[in-house]
Amino acid sequence: MPVLEMLLAASVMLWLGLAIFWLWSARGATTLQPGEIRPLPDHSPTVSIIVPARNEEEVLPTALASLLQLDYPHFELIVVDDGSTDGTGRIADEWASDPIAKGWLRVIHNRELPSGWSGKVHALSLAAREATGEWILATDADVVFHPKLLRAAMALAMQKNVQLLSVTPQMEMRGFWDKVVLPAFTLLIFTFYPLRLVNRPGFPRAIAAGGFILMRRQDFETLGGYEPIKNVVIEDVRIAEHFKRNGRAVHLALGGGLLRTHMYRNVGEMWEGLSRSAFEGAGFSVAKVLSGVVAGTGLCVVPWVAAIALIIRGAHQGHLCGNSVALTLALAACAESVLIYLPVVLLMRVPFQYALALPLAALFYSGVALNSMLRSVFGSGVPWKGRRYRPPR
Repeated sequence: MPVLEMLLAASVMLWLGLAIFWLWSARGATTLQPGEIRPLPDHSPTVSIIVPARNEEEVLPTALASLLQLDYPHFELIVVDDGSTDGTGRIADEWASDPIAKGWLRVIHNRELPSGWSGKVHALSLAAREATGEWILATDADVVFHPKLLRAAMALAMQKNVQLLSVTPQMEMRGFWDKVVLPAFTLLIFTFYPLRLVNRPGFPRAIAAGGFILMRRQDFETLGGYEPIKNVVIEDVRIAEHFKRNGRAVHLALGGGLLRTHMYRNVGEMWEGLSRSAFEGAGFSVAKVLSGVVAGTGLCVVPWVAAIALIIRGAHQGHLCGNSVALTLALAACAESVLIYLPVVLLMRVPFQYALALPLAALFYSGVALNSMLRSVFGSGVPWKGRRYRPPR
């Protein structure tokens, strides 16, 4: 069998295998729903909500408004202005002094980043040290909460008796590149961190969504707070792994529309944001990055290129079938990819035609991964919000 036919046959089989795996993984996933909130006990634990904010003046007011409207009896809110160069600190102070905050909102202004710490983790650590609640909820300055979310999450955490509960946000996708890249990125994450397994105590891998990480404070402090992960970029993954590795129960639930976020304002910010974490996500392994690029391109791009090339060649030779075996395999792989990817696209509320954009998404993320690796290994690090991030030495 020619090499091309072998590659295309492998692609067809891999897509079929992935479809079965994703269906199996999705079964039993927990989804929070506003109409299915279980009652809290008479003593509702106090929750300290901590929000790191660096240059977030555009989104912080909306996030704070949603947090202060939470339907939960006992919580405090701590915002860290993490060396912002825009109006983030001023906005946070204005909200703290507003009567709507009812004395629940405190602001910490940080201007220094100690050696050995990454920016966000240090800001979270500053806020956690000031927290007084029985539980700590780490979130982001660009996340908007439904009023019932905290009540639903606390009820779920207590029902499942977990020490860390994370909830995935609904991603708002406004621009073309949002709709091309983010559904594929989500599918990639849940391929390496299958929902059915990450919530299983005996499975070694764990993950959390950075927009909502609810931790029991006693366990958080016993495990050293943020100190053990002080130099990481993907702190959401690392804190979940740290809890699970030390015998704590971790659970990841789907948000069901109870929280939402618009992650990136433009394609340049998306490129930098994903580049910041891609190399660390691959374990700082050049081999894993290169293997991932080859696998992603072979699975998502090669069938489409082969199908188009074979059709053009066949038309040029006067018969559209051309190499019928290779063309059949290429078209089969393309059709599989669209049919399998389409439910993900629709679930994330993206127009159905973006299911055809998977090859473009694969090329984009391959570029991101290579950029992250090259800047980390040979350059001065990956830039993000005025700071540069390199692998820890």
